[in-house]
Amino acid sequence: MNRPASSNPLHGLKPAEVQQLRRATQALEAGDRMYAELLLLDLARSAPEHPEVLQLRAVCRAGNDDWEGAIQDLARALAQRPEDFDLRAQLAAAQEHAHDHAAVIATLREGEAHATTSADWLGLSFEHDNAGEPAAAYGAVQRAVALDPAAPLARLQRARCATALGHGDVAAADCRYLIARGELVAHAWWTLADLKLVPLTTEELAQLEAQAAAPPATMPAEERLLLRFALGAGLESAGRHADAFRVLCAANDAARAARPWDAAAFARHVDAIQAAFAAAPPPPQDGPGREVIFLVGLPRSGTTLVEQILASHSQVEGASELPYLPQLLDAESRRRGKPFPNWVADASDADWRRLGDAYLRASARWRAAKPIATDKLPENWLYAGAVLRMLPGARIVDCRRDPVETAWSCYKQLFGPGMVHFTYSFDGLAAYWRAYDVLARFWAERHPGRFIVQRYEDLVADPQAGIHALLAACGLDFEPACLRFHETPRAIRTPSSLQVRQPMRAASTPAQRYGPLLDPLRDRFAATGG
Repeated sequence: MNRPASSNPLHGLKPAEVQQLRRATQALEAGDRMYAELLLLDLARSAPEHPEVLQLRAVCRAGNDDWEGAIQDLARALAQRPEDFDLRAQLAAAQEHAHDHAAVIATLREGEAHATTSADWLGLSFEHDNAGEPAAAYGAVQRAVALDPAAPLARLQRARCATALGHGDVAAADCRYLIARGELVAHAWWTLADLKLVPLTTEELAQLEAQAAAPPATMPAEERLLLRFALGAGLESAGRHADAFRVLCAANDAARAARPWDAAAFARHVDAIQAAFAAAPPPPQDGPGREVIFLVGLPRSGTTLVEQILASHSQVEGASELPYLPQLLDAESRRRGKPFPNWVADASDADWRRLGDAYLRASARWRAAKPIATDKLPENWLYAGAVLRMLPGARIVDCRRDPVETAWSCYKQLFGPGMVHFTYSFDGLAAYWRAYDVLARFWAERHPGRFIVQRYEDLVADPQAGIHALLAACGLDFEPACLRFHETPRAIRTPSSLQVRQPMRAASTPAQRYGPLLDPLRDRFAATGG
């Protein structure tokens, strides 16, 4: 979202003020926020209401976690430049950090009155997406495509929004449109393959094979990765398991080189968490937190299915993967000057209550319509002890699936940058699962009735009994709609988006179809007891 090209953002500043502003900007870019703030003090006296000064001061305030101050500065700047979509995006982001979701929506809705181009509407779609408003994001990108049907980024964004809302046919059509035009091809192939329920035609698979085999110098490394993972999915769907295995191994080798993961450091971290909470007093038996159900486990272990079942209940909102818990613990670590879990022994009951209250405030928007919300960030299994100190009334559901099937499903998936780097090797998957299994068992023994184990295979083997038991464990009365979870309309932002909109079926066991090819993976899990 860009400001109009005809505008002069520095208009109204004297030459000396322009130089001061540039020095402050350079200081911020160099990471010297203190010097930038000193320079801005002078500018705040000589040009206190100039939008560029206000915007840069807001960046400094955001760096100090002064979100209210940043919001005030950005709002004053935007009042002078209502058509500046960069400013509007910054204001919406600051309001989101301040957990004022109503203000975010108001800011974006106001932006719609000033949107005139496809790029404007596309930018609004991205911001609605970031704010967790998928229907609004889809509506905005529909406007973007209507204004410029050939805009490739708008087509790709519409495919992603359509997938989240269950419109797989729209997503597939947009991906195929981009592929036919030769635009954003790697992203389009990956998005099409990631639909999982839309098979490639024989001709498409041949085309994808040819493009994935192109010399490395002809495309960026990340695009090549997208093509390789997409091809692996297409080959598996076509029943060419030996070819799929070969392609996926090469893809994961390349991904691992760019996304290293330190298994030993992770194991030490998990051991430290267990030791810290083993020595800590147990949490209260009751207290705040009954309004939250945490769903944890490995990626691709059934967390999305469990959330879809719970979100079909009249009392539960499916909030998907919320960032608030790790954010709060990170902020507390910065405040104390030591990493989690090193400060656990020093935290008082009042500290945990403060953190619990902060979590409930941050996540309140998800309970505006229903009294209970899920939090489906899988790696929150690391923080179960902290959760139950912060929110003693909360439930945590540990979603488990056959470890080999889970690992193979992870291995086939290219995750976003910075996420779950352990998935790109068999050794990493086994090491991560081993650490998870040990700590999850510790939580289950320490917190019976509140850390609940839910096995995917048991759930799909007898859905009626499994769903009854799941609801009871979460303190919910049975409702028939939970058996018809696939009919529940809601946005789903995970690779299982279309899969969980299907009726329950027998447990998926794609790893078994690879026979001896996956023996090395099975051996690693046999060694862990998995």
